[in-house]
Amino acid sequence: MSYTLGIICYGRHEAAAVLIDGGRVVAAAEEERFSRQKFDAEFPTQAIAFCLRQARISAADLVAIGYGFDPRRRLLAKAGYMARHFPASLSLLNGGSALLRRMDRIEQDLRERLDFTGPIYRLNHHLCHAASAFYASPFDEAAILTLDGAGDWESGWWGQGAGEEISEIGRIDWPQSLGHVYAAFTEYLGFQAFSDEYKVMGLAAYGTPQHLAPMSEIFWPTAGGYQVDLDYFEFHKGRSPRYGRRLVECFGPPLRDPESHVPQHYRDVAASLQAQLERVVSHLVRQVTRATGLRRLCLSGGVAMNSVANGKLLNEGLVDALYVPPCASDAGVALGAAYLSHLKATGQLRRHELKTAALGPEYDDAPILDACAKHGLIARLVTDPAESAARLLAEGQIIGWFQGRMEFGQRALGARSILADPRRAAMKDVVNAKIKFRESFRPFAPSVLAEHAADYFHCKGPSPFMTQVSPVREEKRHVIPAVTHIDGTARVQTVERAASPLYWNLIDAFYRLTSVPVVLNTSFNVKGQPIVNTPAEAVETFMQTSLDALICGSYLILKPVRSNADQA
Repeated sequence: MSYTLGIICYGRHEAAAVLIDGGRVVAAAEEERFSRQKFDAEFPTQAIAFCLRQARISAADLVAIGYGFDPRRRLLAKAGYMARHFPASLSLLNGGSALLRRMDRIEQDLRERLDFTGPIYRLNHHLCHAASAFYASPFDEAAILTLDGAGDWESGWWGQGAGEEISEIGRIDWPQSLGHVYAAFTEYLGFQAFSDEYKVMGLAAYGTPQHLAPMSEIFWPTAGGYQVDLDYFEFHKGRSPRYGRRLVECFGPPLRDPESHVPQHYRDVAASLQAQLERVVSHLVRQVTRATGLRRLCLSGGVAMNSVANGKLLNEGLVDALYVPPCASDAGVALGAAYLSHLKATGQLRRHELKTAALGPEYDDAPILDACAKHGLIARLVTDPAESAARLLAEGQIIGWFQGRMEFGQRALGARSILADPRRAAMKDVVNAKIKFRESFRPFAPSVLAEHAADYFHCKGPSPFMTQVSPVREEKRHVIPAVTHIDGTARVQTVERAASPLYWNLIDAFYRLTSVPVVLNTSFNVKGQPIVNTPAEAVETFMQTSLDALICGSYLILKPVRSNADQA
């Protein structure tokens, strides 16, 4: 055994821990799933404890620990920026100094909290992103591109991987940041920056890129990668809001209440932002594939969570194959840190393709029954949970589906999911309003049997982690309207029997009942909360929403039938 732990914390969001054995992922989880604080960035105490518990080891058994930041990197670049922009940079310095001090004391934190005496490595943030994608991929060789808000003074990085080697070709320094640009517009549109960018991506489908000309003057592709006109922003000065007066002069006053109504103008701003982002990302991909001579691409970083842009890379033929890990955002840095620290400590890495995101905790019957007893619910044992779920879905019921190990990453992939019938157009509004309590324009993902994906979607290659948006075949859009977005696309999850046998069985059973090999899938949570982790959280969410049924392990759980007197 050769265990290595990778962690990420003290950044903007998504503290996480990942444990690998050689090169095989043993356990992985975000801290938010335990603390119940969405995007929790604090030290991942509970995530680390879970990883060690899953392997039945202690910290003393670790070969090394890797941390996905190195605050001591690029000190001259940081100092130069502060000097050039003084005194405006004072607010940035004041806001960032405390955070950097916390990052810099990570070694002390790890030794004190874990009583660990082995090597601890501070690692290049973007190299960790690159490692999380390439070493987990099925490719022997590939081009690599990472894009995010910022990490260790960089916002973009590209290079190539071959075997165990990753080499850098180019990088772009902060504040030239696609992630920060998209976050600033997210804030301008009334959403929460570094949290709700996916809402902007979904909203974009309701608009047209009427403002592409001014948007292309704000950020655009260049021979060196891309350029951002910082005069439109305040994020590089450490100020809030992140957008500036010039951006408001260009597009009008910011949107204040996107949850009630979004005027067409702001939908068009979102569409223009998304179109320009796709243009820049496509340009960067062309550059890295040209530089490497490789047409297989590994993509990671927060910007890689933009599944619309990802899908177009394949659908427009810019690459032949694409791998985006299920943990492309900052949580995945912990995975890259585990890989890189293992290489540093041992000099080798036995690569294993990451085929599943089911890497978190799982639970036996006792906590399921305890949670039901607490709420006075009866848990009925069923012989075939997949068949039972399929029948409920075919009858038009919306169910909570809680099975096996929790997913690692931001997507629910059939372990902690809310499921519904995609054939019923009304399901989209019902699930948004009565289950998720979220904006009406938000789309839902189809989970499709991998062997039938091409019958329903124009998708090139597998998409097991729901990281690509593909067009729904025109003749199938009326068949699965609840998962077909307004622009005729869907964020597809292809489900393979070998990787997710129980979930595959559910969709197959639904297919046998309805002749449709697709179910509507969304994460098992409500707005503002992390995805459920424990049976108790699943039952709580079940009781607080209009879910019709919950299948937790081998138990079917229904709500008590209320009498007329109770309803009165």
